[in-house]
Amino acid sequence: MPAAKTDRPAPSPPATGPRVTSQSFLTDKLANELFIAVVGPGGSGAGQAAKILKEFLETQAVGGGTYEVHILKASDEIKAWARINGKDLSPVAGRKTLDSVVHMQNLGDEMRLSFRDNAAVARAVMARIRAKRAAASGRPEGEIDGKPRAYIIDSLRHPAEAHLLRRVYQDAFTLVGVVCDDGVRHGRLVRELFDFNDRGRLENRERVTAFMVRDADAPESHGQHVVDTFHEADFFVDNSKDAGDNPNNTGMNEPLRRLVRMLTSSEVIRPTIGETAMHQAHSAQLRSACLSRQVGAALVDASGNIVATGTNDVPKAGGGLYGADFDGEAADHRCAFRPDKFCSSNREQNAIIGELIDKYPTLAEGRTKNETLIELRRTKIGGLIEFSRAVHAEMDAILAAARTGTSPKGCRLYVSTFPCHYCARHIVAAGIDEVQYIEPYPKSQAITLHCDAITTDPEGWEPPSRAQSFERAAVARQDGRVAVTGSKVLFHPFVGVAPRMYARVFLKDRDYKDKRTGDFGVGKPAWGGHSAALRVHYLELESGLGELQA
Repeated sequence: MPAAKTDRPAPSPPATGPRVTSQSFLTDKLANELFIAVVGPGGSGAGQAAKILKEFLETQAVGGGTYEVHILKASDEIKAWARINGKDLSPVAGRKTLDSVVHMQNLGDEMRLSFRDNAAVARAVMARIRAKRAAASGRPEGEIDGKPRAYIIDSLRHPAEAHLLRRVYQDAFTLVGVVCDDGVRHGRLVRELFDFNDRGRLENRERVTAFMVRDADAPESHGQHVVDTFHEADFFVDNSKDAGDNPNNTGMNEPLRRLVRMLTSSEVIRPTIGETAMHQAHSAQLRSACLSRQVGAALVDASGNIVATGTNDVPKAGGGLYGADFDGEAADHRCAFRPDKFCSSNREQNAIIGELIDKYPTLAEGRTKNETLIELRRTKIGGLIEFSRAVHAEMDAILAAARTGTSPKGCRLYVSTFPCHYCARHIVAAGIDEVQYIEPYPKSQAITLHCDAITTDPEGWEPPSRAQSFERAAVARQDGRVAVTGSKVLFHPFVGVAPRMYARVFLKDRDYKDKRTGDFGVGKPAWGGHSAALRVHYLELESGLGELQA
């Protein structure tokens, strides 16, 4: 009789010796390199941040050694391009002045325009990294020896540069955004760029202001757009504190030390309440289907509990927003999903502009009506926000708390974008103490309209929920102090781990103890860690892993 069939798999061939596993194959291909770029508006101290990072990385233990650190200045690459192309470098040859930094702005703009690539400066920096690596390793360009190295780029001025570096270096790339009060920056630039006798001249102070405006958001697409680049950051630090001549006394030192510890996984670090709250705000932001922008907010009580989140989207009858229940919506009437898809805000703005053109035909002299409409949309008419159908994220968070019976009084609000003036009045009226944000919102008139109730200056600030008593207020008046100053709502930029980096550095990817004894110890990640880059192309990995199967 024929042998009975069986479903058992065929036995594996006997092991002939030690075999390379997929895991060990990949970990052997780790580059062990970090790429850190710094971005900050003029006068913020981005260069100082780069130096602090270098010091910490050189002294931070990694696998028994330290990082070999190279600082690469974007301005050096602009100068190198200018020399090759016969540009005038005499204005930047001597002492740093306002004229010299403006000339560097012009050269950077020319370089981006000449390549028709807004990431041209970053491309040049990457070429310099390649050359630095070859010189340090003694190997030909394109080969990586696996020694721990860090490349710090000082500093980015255009979002295209951040996008390019992140796409190329992926999780091994980290962008640090330096926050600094505008007044502090202005004062630093005046002191740095002018001699003592010229610092008080109104003309020079106005020129510094113009420089700061252009640095933040130039009118040309190939110009400097530091504000947009700043929003791409993975980590934010505040350098508003005056450190004098002591580089170890800045407000950036401890936060940057913490960042280095996170990137090198040298110890267990967990998120702050603020970092978790902003991450929740970011999660809420992604729910929005608004055709204009996505905004998220998270409301946090005095104990650090997240009591509500909000997003900008269209409200539905019965409470809440469309797309926010478990069973889905039979009919979703958000602008992106209704049969006639359009933004009501744009249409209402255009209707107002069209009425003005019809009533005052001289507005369109020498231009078509459509050209005039486009031009007028660049005025404050194009910034009108009251015709949007969406509830704003801040309002949604406050209303969500109210629907569940939680008072927003004394809470903090974390929001992805600076609140508009509509939301600002609701924030003040709700009794919220503090607002932290990442992106600015130029259309907002919150500070102008509510300067009596909102402040951006943390100096001497006291939360409104702990407002001074009548007796303390009387003493304050007697001492010549204004009692109401400390009871304003504080609006200020967020600092710490940005939402885009949250999961990357806080997800547990290694052991924190000896599984037998229970003794604490930070182990090695099984598959390379959260900031790892491989030193070979994935086609080579496919080929090598395929050979292991043979």
